[in-house]
Amino acid sequence: MKKLFAIIGFIFILTAAPETNHEAQAQTREQVERRHTRRAVRRRTRRRVRRRVSRRAHLRYHGMPRYRAVVAVAPQGAVVVKSKGVSYHYHSGVFYQSRNDDFIVVRPVVGVRVRTLPAAKRVVVVNNRNYYYYYGTFYQETGGEYEVVDAPEGALVDALPEGYEVETKDDTEYYVLDGVYYQEVDTDEYEDGVGYEVVKL
Repeated sequence: MKKLFAIIGFIFILTAAPETNHEAQAQTREQVERRHTRRAVRRRTRRRVRRRVSRRAHLRYHGMPRYRAVVAVAPQGAVVVKSKGVSYHYHSGVFYQSRNDDFIVVRPVVGVRVRTLPAAKRVVVVNNRNYYYYYGTFYQETGGEYEVVDAPEGALVDALPEGYEVETKDDTEYYVLDGVYYQEVDTDEYEDGVGYEVVKL
């Protein structure tokens, strides 16, 4: 009799197991789908555009020279870097160009290389490529150095150097720095929930 009950119990387990297994798989698929849906929603809402700029974008660079500012001398310890026949004095992530007897804060031409960037640089990923950003300039690492590149469309940064302008196009305001347009967006990529995204108009 005991053997009979044991056989019946074994058969019940065998027949019930696939059903239970299917239920578990269905639950797992449902959980995965929910996770993907939540991620997709986050991606869609992560960069909601603000049509009106609401803040000063240069606060993180407070105390640093204004873009296009003119100074009498280059900072002590600045190194000279050259590219395409143009010379700059580079110091702490800022480029200075000689103009008559003074120096002006500028954005360097594409191709300029420097050996170091400030520790406060940001890593920005666009289309699976790493860029480094600091004080309005984008770089890519090349041969152990950092080479200045064009601002990649879609790049999201946390601040702009003082000296940008605000322009309105198609009823939306943009920050403009040396011909590069940034739109203010809501984002979860920065602690304060706001970023500045490179756009092509």
